[in-house]
Amino acid sequence: MNTLNVISNTFENLKSTIREKSSANRLQNLKKDILFLQTELLVLGKENHDQYIRSIAMEGYLALLSAKTLPISLLEKKNILTLAFEKIKQFSLREECLFIFLRIQNLLCYYLLQLNEINVARDILENMEELYDKISKSKAEMYLDAEDLFTTEPIENIKRLNPEKIDKVITNNVQMLAFLYNKLNLPQKYALYNHTALRRQLEMKEGTPQDWALRTSRLGNYFTYLNQIGNARHHLCAAYHILKTCHDNCKLMPEEFVLQKADFEMHFLELSHHWVKYGLTLYKLSRKTILTRYFSQPSSGPDLWRPLDVLSEVLENPEKIDEENSKDLGAEKGGKGDFTSENVYNFPSLDLKEMESRVPVDIIRTVEDARKLFTFTHKWLMRAKHYYDFEHHSAQYISCSLQQAELYEHLAFFEKNIDNQYSIQKRRADILETLNSLLKTCDNDMTIQIDIIRELSQVQLELMALNLQKLWREESQTNVFNIDSDADSIINSLDSESNKTLTEKTLHASSKNMFLRRMEAATSINGKLFRLSGQLVPQTPSELSFEFSSMKV
Repeated sequence: MNTLNVISNTFENLKSTIREKSSANRLQNLKKDILFLQTELLVLGKENHDQYIRSIAMEGYLALLSAKTLPISLLEKKNILTLAFEKIKQFSLREECLFIFLRIQNLLCYYLLQLNEINVARDILENMEELYDKISKSKAEMYLDAEDLFTTEPIENIKRLNPEKIDKVITNNVQMLAFLYNKLNLPQKYALYNHTALRRQLEMKEGTPQDWALRTSRLGNYFTYLNQIGNARHHLCAAYHILKTCHDNCKLMPEEFVLQKADFEMHFLELSHHWVKYGLTLYKLSRKTILTRYFSQPSSGPDLWRPLDVLSEVLENPEKIDEENSKDLGAEKGGKGDFTSENVYNFPSLDLKEMESRVPVDIIRTVEDARKLFTFTHKWLMRAKHYYDFEHHSAQYISCSLQQAELYEHLAFFEKNIDNQYSIQKRRADILETLNSLLKTCDNDMTIQIDIIRELSQVQLELMALNLQKLWREESQTNVFNIDSDADSIINSLDSESNKTLTEKTLHASSKNMFLRRMEAATSINGKLFRLSGQLVPQTPSELSFEFSSMKV
């Protein structure tokens, strides 16, 4: 008991020294008190067998305190904690040792990651998972904080630790393991442990709702990158639900809302970008599925008599698309399907079924599906675009405009009606031309303008193709073979002196006019392409060729 009295008094002096940061003799007193306590604890453990485990836990706390307060190198801190970790490891489940053991392990792994000893940190963190299972099966309120052991009171009289403190350390370890897996480029494990940490924090209400929503939305964006659309939707919906709830609650407190209004705007802005990426990714996966299925169809050779209608032909068997969808989603970059572990990546405490039902998640199979996804994604895109102006946020404004043009491109792909396709492509062209005009007024990176001009050229080609397709359909409808009049025309032409004009005579007049209009349309569009966006002087190709030939002379 006398030894405990001495230890208790010295520990109080040590805490006072730590608080006095401006003291000139602070470092010297810290080293002296820590060394004295370490010596006394060795004596306590040897002389009192019933106090041995207690002394081990107290030694562990002193090692943790030394690593956090003494101005020593990172390597020395690691060595101190490694010795303490190995010494206390065999008693880790004892009520005196568990909490300090978890804290030592947590800080040790942090230092190991800083020293780039990734494999050592990984072994420690992965081996801890078995301990977590044992903790969950034990009594929640039976463990002690090692700091409270520096007293003369017996173990039975010391106040028990709040279980939430242990849960927080475990959650921190899970987060660290997620960080480690990300560094090792193990995307599935990173996503799983990151989600587990977020689920634990949500259940414990640890941290702020804004911070939780922000990190959850970023994980949802990561799932989008992995092409795991179902998991991405669930996390983005969870982030929006928590952020919207917190926003509405803050509005009831005007003073608090004024302070946090700017933060909310930035959080909603980032969430908007994640939703836009979600929509564009779903469009790309849908197009890939349709085109892959179309070009993988067995065929003995090209059927030149068959009109090309990719979307209609592929969508004749939607059940096969569903099969390929379940295989493809998540397999592109993640290596596993999206639907193999739905329950693992859920937040059971949140009811998101109604919200998720309003968000498209399946591969697009109809024009209506494409329009629904367009409406959803375009809403979030415009929410982000309205935040930026070209003068102050030119890079973000350009990015949003290009994403808007890409949305129209995807929608046009799924549209069957030629007039609707033309209207959609025209809107896409208007966006790009407006953006190109803005870029001319400022000093901007030339590569951006080149990219926009290239896309504008692509749009003009699409419009030209649609025009020619419309002309061809009109011609095929008007130039119908009339068995009476056309037969008479052919017979009469056979009686003429020359058969050279047979084709010309048999062609219908309206058909000839149609061919002329088609050539005029093609010429007009080619002229637009040549003088695209004012980048070249507004001259005809013949004028330019004339100037070029005169320069040769």
